[in-house]
Amino acid sequence: MVKKPMRYYRIPLLCLLVMLCAMRSALAAPHVINPLKVAYIYNIAKFTRWPAEIWTSPTAPFQLCFYAKESVEKELQTLQKKEINGHPIALLEPEDEQDFKQCHALYIDSKERHRYRYLLSLINQQTVLIISDDSPFFDYGGLFNLVEKDQRLRFQVSTQQLSQSQLKFSSKLLKLAIMVDN
Repeated sequence: MVKKPMRYYRIPLLCLLVMLCAMRSALAAPHVINPLKVAYIYNIAKFTRWPAEIWTSPTAPFQLCFYAKESVEKELQTLQKKEINGHPIALLEPEDEQDFKQCHALYIDSKERHRYRYLLSLINQQTVLIISDDSPFFDYGGLFNLVEKDQRLRFQVSTQQLSQSQLKFSSKLLKLAIMVDN
């Protein structure tokens, strides 16, 4: 049996390696980013204070609303047993205008960008923590925006919305933010 020189295998092996790397990163990215987004949503909420009058009782549930068709819904379930400022987290996927009025925080997926203006019209933007992962979100009144920067997940804060909000944010949280003038 005659052995073929190694050079005959280099190009097919190189192509296979490139394909495997591309497939791995394409498959792994959403599974890594979504849990990070959920961790950011939780920690941003954790370092936020709401006006006392919005709570019906000291132990009323913290309504974490999400408008994100299948993108982070599964990962958000991991927050079910956690609390925000002594309030147990209750997840709510709003279906009508009344549901939106219950939200303390609202995450809107970037895939829903065509509905930003409508969705934000359904809530009190001064007392609801509004988070998305799409920069044009600020143009419609968004407060926090999750962004990938230098291969890391970071968050931006709209200085305009920050000045109009009745929410109080920890200075530690704001030191980590990328402030955006819009």
